[in-house]
Amino acid sequence: MGRRPGGVAAIAARGELILVDSSAWVEFLRGTGSPVNVQVRRLLESQALLATTEPIVMEVLAGARDDGHLRMLRRLVLGCRMIPLRGLSDYEEAAAVYRTCRRAGLTVRRLVDCLIATVAINADVSLLHADSDFDLIAQRTALRLADTGA
Repeated sequence: MGRRPGGVAAIAARGELILVDSSAWVEFLRGTGSPVNVQVRRLLESQALLATTEPIVMEVLAGARDDGHLRMLRRLVLGCRMIPLRGLSDYEEAAAVYRTCRRAGLTVRRLVDCLIATVAINADVSLLHADSDFDLIAQRTALRLADTGA
């Protein structure tokens, strides 16, 4: 549980795979200047090992404004290593994550975040995000959150 220490240089040196959530991609694409935006930019510049999964691909591509933007988003997100869903078991585990949080009085707003967290937990990778749902999930599960340096 919690954040994995280390800046971009440490992450690159360890060869650590980072799962980048759609919320982090949005911060980067909008150029918000937030710590998450800066971290995504640094990870891309350092050619760190970035990962995605099917729900993240869906969320990112859904935001395409036109065909050109869609092509750019596809190159960006599909240039990452794919951590595929494992079928029904991932969905069942995601439902268990949701119930665990709910029993603890924590409201996870979007079930897809439980699915993405399940992928990160099962793949033993840190998740880079800008979505408070993941902070809640990390309080009650083995989800590791990537350090944004903030």
